[in-house]
Amino acid sequence: MVKTGSSMIAIKVKDEDYLVVIGGYGSSSNNTPPQPSAQYSKDGDIQWCNEIHMYRLKTGEWTSPTVTGDRPPPIYNFTLTSITNTTAILFGGYDGHRMSNDVYVFEFTDTSVKCTKFSNPGRSVQWPKERSLHSSVLINCSSRPHLLVVGGLGTSDCWLLNINKMEWKELTNIPDSVTDRLRNSLSVWNETQTTHWIIEFGGIGSDYSSISDTRFIEM
Repeated sequence: MVKTGSSMIAIKVKDEDYLVVIGGYGSSSNNTPPQPSAQYSKDGDIQWCNEIHMYRLKTGEWTSPTVTGDRPPPIYNFTLTSITNTTAILFGGYDGHRMSNDVYVFEFTDTSVKCTKFSNPGRSVQWPKERSLHSSVLINCSSRPHLLVVGGLGTSDCWLLNINKMEWKELTNIPDSVTDRLRNSLSVWNETQTTHWIIEFGGIGSDYSSISDTRFIEM
């Protein structure tokens, strides 16, 4: 379907390059046929989906992979971040009714994707609140890959996820000038295995004014 609020990553399977597009929302009045096995939610002229498409760069062909496991619901305005050539992680988003703080890990082959969901177990476990329109970036450090999440709608915080252990930690020493924004861009420069620079640009502040500054955070 024609959409916005989706997310795209690049993967490499069997030495071939693919793009993967997940989720999003758009007009329900277009004539794009639904993807087999995908789900759609509708509100007036707008619908959102959990479509998963793969684009094979070598042939220019779009395919619909076989999806197994815990497929996300129809959702948009989440982050999708590559972990390895064949795995990725989705966090947060909005399903048309509520924001999410669930984590999904995707494992891709050239014809399929396996989805595994991780939710807040409750109790005293640290876990970020629900959000959308946030930003995320992967940090490859000496202690395995971590996902850094910054800001988002209704939030002003920063979290670090140990992906292998699925353990969250809130970073409380990050200034509000970095965390109090949404729709911003985020990138990482791994200077060494132990020194990482997070570069943040633009976005929208909590007062919904546009931001044009650049912030650098050493991790």
